[in-house]
Amino acid sequence: MSNKGITLVALVITIIVLLILAGVSISLVVGDNGIMTRAKTAGEKTNEADAVESFKLAVASLTSEYFAESYTGTTTTTLPADVSTYVATNMNTELGTMDYELAGSTDPKMDGEKSTTDKTATVKVKKKNSDDSTAIEISYTITTSGNISNIKAKEKTE
Repeated sequence: MSNKGITLVALVITIIVLLILAGVSISLVVGDNGIMTRAKTAGEKTNEADAVESFKLAVASLTSEYFAESYTGTTTTTLPADVSTYVATNMNTELGTMDYELAGSTDPKMDGEKSTTDKTATVKVKKKNSDDSTAIEISYTITTSGNISNIKAKEKTE
């Protein structure tokens, strides 16, 4: 008499192996260092980098515009004495062309007065008309000459 088929022991071992594989797969997908968590973190970093890049482009565009108008005399309005004041005045409009807007500011010096030391400023930028209302904090330095440099996302403290 020959037995055909699998034994109960072989079936139980197969089920245990499949459960172990399922457990490992689930932990790789939804764990603390899982694919879903890393994808969310990567998305946040991408949004942050996009906001910083848009802010940098806006500063570069406005700085260029300020110096072009001040050297060519093509402006019909009086330019402020300081490029940082010009940038602050026109930043929301310039960011609007890139689908961003200012969400708040803690600028220590945007009044056109020359400073004897470089100042650090912080501004919050967020995506226009976005369901996600998270604002990205961007820090930068206003130099003694009124130029804006060292633009980067502000490090988060938790």
